[in-house]
Amino acid sequence: MALLGLVGSNPTASAKQIIMISKNYFFLFLILTILITQIVTRFWPRHAPKIGNFQPHHYMIGLALIALYFLIPKLTILAIGAGLVVDEIPLFFIFKTWNWPDNHWKQYHSWESILGIIAIAIVMYFAVSFLPIMVKKL
Repeated sequence: MALLGLVGSNPTASAKQIIMISKNYFFLFLILTILITQIVTRFWPRHAPKIGNFQPHHYMIGLALIALYFLIPKLTILAIGAGLVVDEIPLFFIFKTWNWPDNHWKQYHSWESILGIIAIAIVMYFAVSFLPIMVKKL
């Protein structure tokens, strides 16, 4: 059995090995997504264009990717979507509202936000071990 091509042609890979590979693969893409998003927004702090009074944020794209995962069960889609969502969760706690000010980059890159992202990622790392949806047999 292969798991997204990671186990390769090793038919004797145990379920525990497959879960560990899945968990590591998931977190590699989750962390890369968060890092890339943080770097891009630090050097090019721009908002997406407004649609009327609606301001899209990258957590919304993340939620769409998480929903897409249930139609196309590829671990990469789930990890990237989760990374985009986790990256903005601390802003909900900082502003305590859905409507953030246009110039929220200082709060977005604050230590409070970064520590929140790290804490959420650590909790996810341990929680993912218990989710059976992470293992897909091909």
